[in-house]
Amino acid sequence: MAALRKKYEALGEDVGLEKRDLTKAALIRRAYMPTLILEVDDFFSFAKEDMLAEYKRVAALDADSIEIQSVVAIKDPLEVKKTHMTMLLYAFEQLSLLRKDDSDAWLLVNELYEDD
Repeated sequence: MAALRKKYEALGEDVGLEKRDLTKAALIRRAYMPTLILEVDDFFSFAKEDMLAEYKRVAALDADSIEIQSVVAIKDPLEVKKTHMTMLLYAFEQLSLLRKDDSDAWLLVNELYEDD
């Protein structure tokens, strides 16, 4: 978990609020939503601070919490947390690329959500 936390802390600077909002609107129009293990409110508006807050929130979840217990495919509570935080980090890194107009990231979204 410590290595994962360092990756969260090492997240780079993000684009401005206007660009984040434009990207959010474009992703919502495409009905894009990354696959995550636990529910995350308003993911498309996340900034680095939100990622760190989500890390702390999930790390603090009790093994008997309803949220952890609702994941039926993974029985180990620590594995649920690690898997969620790993998937969330990947999704945020992709979101950051989309916000920076990375053509490969947009190509993937368009292939998955528009072209089919």
